[in-house]
Amino acid sequence: MKSNQEDRILVTGASGCLGANLTRDLVNEGKKVSIFILKNTWHPFLDGLDINVIYGDITNEREVEQAIKDCVYVYHVAGIVSYHLKDKQLIYNVNYVGTRNVLTAAKKSGVKKVVVTASTAGIGIPQDKCNHLNESSPFDHKFNSIMYMYSKHLCIKECQKFAKQGLDVSIVSPTTIIGQGDSAMHMGAIIKKIKEEKMKFAPPGGNSFVSVDDAVQAHKLVMEKGQSGENYIFSDEQLTYLEMFNIVAEILGKKKVNRTIPKFTLPLIKLFLRVFEGGCLLFNKKTPLPTAALDFSFKFRYFDSSKARKELGWIPTHSFKEAIGQAIDFYERENLL
Repeated sequence: MKSNQEDRILVTGASGCLGANLTRDLVNEGKKVSIFILKNTWHPFLDGLDINVIYGDITNEREVEQAIKDCVYVYHVAGIVSYHLKDKQLIYNVNYVGTRNVLTAAKKSGVKKVVVTASTAGIGIPQDKCNHLNESSPFDHKFNSIMYMYSKHLCIKECQKFAKQGLDVSIVSPTTIIGQGDSAMHMGAIIKKIKEEKMKFAPPGGNSFVSVDDAVQAHKLVMEKGQSGENYIFSDEQLTYLEMFNIVAEILGKKKVNRTIPKFTLPLIKLFLRVFEGGCLLFNKKTPLPTAALDFSFKFRYFDSSKARKELGWIPTHSFKEAIGQAIDFYERENLL
């Protein structure tokens, strides 16, 4: 669904990496853009852009309704990425309740199209590296206890429910996004350790990656061509963590990581982390490494994006090495490393 230049577009979560890159891209195309962000949040990529800034909370139904009322199209990008037990209620409120608020307001206001950013986390984790999950893969409810995964699963289901009620809404499920603009340092913490040569071991698993530039194009394609109620996975390169770490080390001119953590150590490490995590929760603090995040690093989170490639014509153009290089440049410009 192509929008006219005069049709106002709302981007929620525009102070995050993906939202800021998407907003900048839309404005550079001459689109009329409003952004909906929390107070005291901003992203340097928004500097100097001709945008209408609306401050509010995605969990506040009335504030969401006010933000959407004059918009024709909505990109709902706002969300929180966390595996910390301390954040459980916040994750549910932002990722699920926030999505429900956006869809409710969009339907009430007669918005023409909504594109919602979910995640492959809402689809699940493959049993092994040869079993790539797709949009039809059933969600294993053993992951209900991991709120980030469960909230994104609920987000996908909520979109499909509203689609059946007549709202034109499509879902984007990206894999791990990398590239310029990661102010939250989601990848930066790992890169910083590699730069300081403190990363001695790599986890034995692997992950799927997509550059933020290709994720932006994915969202625009879904807005233009995505079918209502349909979910689309966007995944480019699949790398082991050892491969990933060594690409980063090569770019930084640092020593390669030569060893992986032995798989047999996982149960013992998990036991230690669970005890530590429980203690941190008692004192309302976060552990440096959530148990779920460790567990995932021993698995291969590989996904199949053939649906998006065939139905939408999505062709990724930025390699992992290019995207991680752009991320490093951004970190260094912002003095984050």
